[in-house]
Amino acid sequence: MRRWMDLSLIMPLSAAVPLVLAWIFPRTLTFVLLTVWLAAVFLLLSGRERRRRQRELQQLRQSMQSFFLDVLSHQRHDWMNDLQLIFGYAKMGKTDRIEEIVERVSGDVHKESRIAKLGLPELVFYLMTAKAESREIALHVKADEELRYAGSLTSDEEESLIRAVRVGMSAYRYSGLAGKAAEPALRIVFGEEDGEATLFIEPEHDPEAAPVLHRAVEEALQSCALRAEAADGGTLIRWKLPV
Repeated sequence: MRRWMDLSLIMPLSAAVPLVLAWIFPRTLTFVLLTVWLAAVFLLLSGRERRRRQRELQQLRQSMQSFFLDVLSHQRHDWMNDLQLIFGYAKMGKTDRIEEIVERVSGDVHKESRIAKLGLPELVFYLMTAKAESREIALHVKADEELRYAGSLTSDEEESLIRAVRVGMSAYRYSGLAGKAAEPALRIVFGEEDGEATLFIEPEHDPEAAPVLHRAVEEALQSCALRAEAADGGTLIRWKLPV
């Protein structure tokens, strides 16, 4: 990085050499030399910038590929667990337990479908992949079929909302309260009230963690227009819906 910055400074400054020569010896040859020198510097800098961007794009692509492979690995692990349970119950003839598993998986698929239709792609992507990021704390999300939030948040506000959820989860995990819970989980409920979108987040079965979660979410939203308010057992975030 330092080498690139040094070259980026030295190469344009090197044009001072033919410029000084053109000033001292104002001849056609020196002006031609100056033009060629400047053109060469421009081409070299453009080539280096293009290669730098290509390297950054390649690194980003590799990072995204690794992330998706990790997500698929976690999903495959969950699917294999469900298939093994179904196979085991089938061998024992417990069809009622098989029906329970199928209904649960079907319910999860329908829930993810409802979340995907919220109209907040970055937030939906995070919620869909949060399991791969942290398996210590479950994230239970609820959204009605009719909810549509498209166009209600800017990209920066959506990023802030994602940061608030992530920071809230981390605060709950590292506070020590999550370790005391039998099944630590956060519950997120999307709703709508008086022309405003609402996102309610609370620690499930752990009311003692609500103040910790609220402080973390509130701090995460300080740099944006979204505001969090303490609610019964959790934190409520509101924002205006487009008319």
